[in-house]
Amino acid sequence: MIRLARTTLAAAALATGLAFAAQGAPDEEALGKSAGYPVGTRTTWFFDERARVGSFSHLDTLYPHGRLAKADRPRPFAAPVSTPGIAYRYRDATATLDDFLDRQRITGLMVLKDGAVLAERYQYDRRPDHRMLSNSMAKTVAALAVGFALAEGRIRSLDDHAAIYNPKLAGVPYGETSIRELLRMSSGVAFSERYDGKDDSARYAGIQAREGTAAALRAFTNRDAPPGTRFSYASIETMVLATVLRGATGQTISEFLTPRL
Repeated sequence: MIRLARTTLAAAALATGLAFAAQGAPDEEALGKSAGYPVGTRTTWFFDERARVGSFSHLDTLYPHGRLAKADRPRPFAAPVSTPGIAYRYRDATATLDDFLDRQRITGLMVLKDGAVLAERYQYDRRPDHRMLSNSMAKTVAALAVGFALAEGRIRSLDDHAAIYNPKLAGVPYGETSIRELLRMSSGVAFSERYDGKDDSARYAGIQAREGTAAALRAFTNRDAPPGTRFSYASIETMVLATVLRGATGQTISEFLTPRL
């Protein structure tokens, strides 16, 4: 399954000024087109389909956030020498980029190769100047921050346990997991992520809102595999890394990365 604003084509919803409008975006009315793609609330932004498109471009109006400042002289993406046809195989048939967009709820998609933009498309009235929900692309940014902190000696070793940098996690599984295993999402800590409002992602969010991040991370106490032995996708492990970075650098990820990226 590919969810709203996600794509398997190595896409990023970024602004470069090379926008192309895609036709036939699926489920436009279900996603709020006639209402102008309204922005939801902290309660409705994800589970109310009619509020998803608007909310996914305006989460900074709903939640506290940090700002990663842009460079004084950002490096532009190059224009491709030629525009190749982009195709993929699905269910024993060849499909195009247009086929993909016709079937998927994608707000913004960018395909990059060798520093050049091969394709950039937007749907649901989104534009290059909108802020787009990055979803798991943010995990790569967090990993970059870990790399900088390691190179600068702020993190001594990827084999250090998280609790060394966040003492509030001492004595619980995530605190006893190494940074390396967190980067690989192989902590072995049981964590379900189904996005149905009843999974561990929802449990984590609820505890975090009521009691704070440390309490939410401490709430997960069961391992169902030894650390480092099994990959299991869990967004919470990036949250643990964010607290490690805060402890190691004394800064938020945005503050730490702004002068480096």
